[in-house]
Amino acid sequence: MDIHGRYVSLADAVHAQGLRLVVTAGIPGPWVEAAKSILWVKRIDHLRVHHQAGAVNAPLTEWTGANSAPVAIFEDEPPRAGWAEILALAERIAPLPALIPADERDRATMFGLAHALCGEDGFGWNKRLLFFARAEVAMAAAPDEAREGFDRMRRKYGAGDAYRAHGRVLSVLGLLTDRLREQMARGSRYLVGDTLTAADIYCACFMAMVRPLPQDHCRLDDAMRATYTEHDPALVEAAADLLAFRDRIYADHLELPMRL
Repeated sequence: MDIHGRYVSLADAVHAQGLRLVVTAGIPGPWVEAAKSILWVKRIDHLRVHHQAGAVNAPLTEWTGANSAPVAIFEDEPPRAGWAEILALAERIAPLPALIPADERDRATMFGLAHALCGEDGFGWNKRLLFFARAEVAMAAAPDEAREGFDRMRRKYGAGDAYRAHGRVLSVLGLLTDRLREQMARGSRYLVGDTLTAADIYCACFMAMVRPLPQDHCRLDDAMRATYTEHDPALVEAAADLLAFRDRIYADHLELPMRL
């Protein structure tokens, strides 16, 4: 059993059975890290295949139908690329420990918080738009290959309004901080209920877009760490409680050091 996820070639993954997970190589992309963390918590055996961010990845796209990560392929079922679909698949493969609450109100709250982090126009979506806006000037002088990859990702995810994106990021950070403080006031260490849910995992993983974990837990080169590290004082301040929460969730529940 390989709950860590052994990396294999695309050809080997295509002909394998069980669960295969397409992951981005070398960066702490939060959608990918959340999918990996869900499988870790549930102790689900799987294989991993590297996806190169910004590249064409034609053979991978032909297999999965998506030039992105994460993508989960289970047995002969259709590939799943959405965060909620990957979570639902993991719950079906390994019902325990449950990361989706049984109580309907808690379930709705959990999915609402998760969508605010992972969904279109959510925290991750808008943080990515801010990255594109900030990188535009630097990429003008980048090598052709890097510029082409950057343009490919921007066409895929859009450019958007940086001012609005900044406001949306602040808004979601405020929502999550308020929720965390409310839960702590009632004696809970988690965002929903009194046990770990997928919302906690998504929150922990997406805080890498403000400040990655330290180098001994998350090995990044200087350029990639600088890319992921937020310097806007308002965003850093708004994320303070959530970064401390992230550190605790990783220490208590998730794989350390991270394997990128």
